[in-house]
Amino acid sequence: MASVRLLADDVGPRRPTSPAEARAADLMRGRLDSIGLDAGIEHFDGYPTFAAPFGAILGAAVAAGLLPRRRTALRSLLSAAAAAGLLTEGGLIRTPLSDALSRRPSQNVVATIEPAGPVRRTACLMCHLDTSRSGLLFDPRFVRYLNPWLTGQSLACLVQGGEPLLARSGWGRRAAGTARLVLAAGLALLLERELRGEDVPGANDNASGVAVVAELALELAASPPEHTRVVALMTGCEESGLLGAQAFLRSRDTNGWLFLNFDNVGGPATLRYTLKEGLAIKWECDPGLTRIAARLSRERPELGLAASPGPIGLTYDVTPVLARGGRGITFVAGDDGVIPNYHWPTDTSDNVDPANLSRALRAGHAMVRAIDRGDAD
Repeated sequence: MASVRLLADDVGPRRPTSPAEARAADLMRGRLDSIGLDAGIEHFDGYPTFAAPFGAILGAAVAAGLLPRRRTALRSLLSAAAAAGLLTEGGLIRTPLSDALSRRPSQNVVATIEPAGPVRRTACLMCHLDTSRSGLLFDPRFVRYLNPWLTGQSLACLVQGGEPLLARSGWGRRAAGTARLVLAAGLALLLERELRGEDVPGANDNASGVAVVAELALELAASPPEHTRVVALMTGCEESGLLGAQAFLRSRDTNGWLFLNFDNVGGPATLRYTLKEGLAIKWECDPGLTRIAARLSRERPELGLAASPGPIGLTYDVTPVLARGGRGITFVAGDDGVIPNYHWPTDTSDNVDPANLSRALRAGHAMVRAIDRGDAD
């Protein structure tokens, strides 16, 4: 809870690429250094909000529908560009639009704990330092519908991308027009979030995950695994597009690594592990890791651990790992597909459940020990 209060109360909102995000990184690097880990800062370029790429994508799609029909080539070009932008950004591997927009400095905090014996595998403990922004998209009355809404937006963007074919018939033009009305509503919600929303304290999202990873690192530094190298990774720019995780994956060969991600683990809700991640495109979490988590759920009922039966929240830092065919799993607290105080001003340290933090820490410790025994091999 001291780490949660440090980030949420003392530093406060930590918008991606902001000085506050950088300060949070420096503080957590100092925390890891204080326990004898040689933590480093790895810099990359990012941008402050996911409205940047997705506003451009939605804007291109809507603009295509506003052009006169005689401008066939330009309408088709904008429609196709919007669909292509969505597919590349959503694919989380090659993201040329995000790369073009990334012009502001951000950073990851990285520390490594070597095992007591020969290295047989590497496990990476993930969390993110930055925070999000409120808006009607995340209003507690509507947030349970966020995932299907964004999936609908994706489908609408792909539908309007068929402009050259759809324009040949009346029903096709109506389908494209309806899709663009849906996308215009999405663009309006993005603008509302940027103009009227506020940067939130981010106690649960994700000072809670940072706290768990920091404490796990402390425990593992004091008693290293036998054959598992452990990397603690605290990312920046997660909330603007998983940019820190993607920068980390592009910077080194992580083939065969096992990724354990901790995000929103301090809310007053059931502690869960993900089985799938992603929005319109979904990727399966690693079977070996989900098998260990399922066993912990059965054998250690005091952890209150359960599988997430469906989507919960949006994408996570481990989602790009899964998109690349890697091995990962996320721990998150939520019920009925909803994370408490998600991207809302009420995400304060007073609304973090210390007991859930403790359960997440113990679950993480048990996962690392099981990995070290070779249970996920």
